[in-house]
Amino acid sequence: MQQINVNELKPHPRNNEFFDDMTGEKWKEFLESIKIRGVIEPIVITPDKIIVSGHQRVRACKEIGITTVMCDVHTYNNEDEVIQDLLETNIRQRGDIGGSSKKVGKRIKELERIYGIKVGNPNYENNSQLKTQSQLASDMGMDLRSLQNYKFLADMIPELSDLVDTGIVTKTTALAMMRNLSD
Repeated sequence: MQQINVNELKPHPRNNEFFDDMTGEKWKEFLESIKIRGVIEPIVITPDKIIVSGHQRVRACKEIGITTVMCDVHTYNNEDEVIQDLLETNIRQRGDIGGSSKKVGKRIKELERIYGIKVGNPNYENNSQLKTQSQLASDMGMDLRSLQNYKFLADMIPELSDLVDTGIVTKTTALAMMRNLSD
C-alpha cells in the first residue's frame, strides 16, 4: 500500500468503454460520503499507476480537493487479468449492473471472452476458471435471458443506443427492433 498523488493516477483506457461516470443525486451522495468519511477502500492500480478499481473515487478526490489517496499496487501477468479485475471489482462495488445497456452488454461479452465461455459453456482447454453463462449471469445479479439480451444490445447502432439511454426507446423495443434489422 502506498499513498499516491491523485494527479499521478491514470484512468484505464478501457474503463469508459464498460462504465459510465456516476451522475446526479447518486454522485452528490457519493461526494458527500467521501467528504465525511474519506476514501475507505484503497484504489487498485498497476505498477505504472493505471487505475484498475477506483475511477469514481479518484474523480471525487480531484473534485473535492483531496490530493493523495491510499493505493494498492497489483502486479498482473497480462492485460486480461487487468480487465477481469477492472470489470469484476467495479461490478461488485457498484452493487448493481448500472450503466447503459450497451456498456452492460460489452462487460458481459468481455468477461465471456476472458472466461472462455462459448455458447453457454466454458472453454475447458483455455481457461482454468471454468464458468458458464448461467454462473456469469448469477454473478452479475441477473437471469440468463437478461444476460443474453444485454449481449445482443452491446451491438446496437449508436443512434438506437442513444434512444435507449435517454429513455425514448425501451430495452425491450430496442431488442425487437434489432431482431428485425438486416445485417
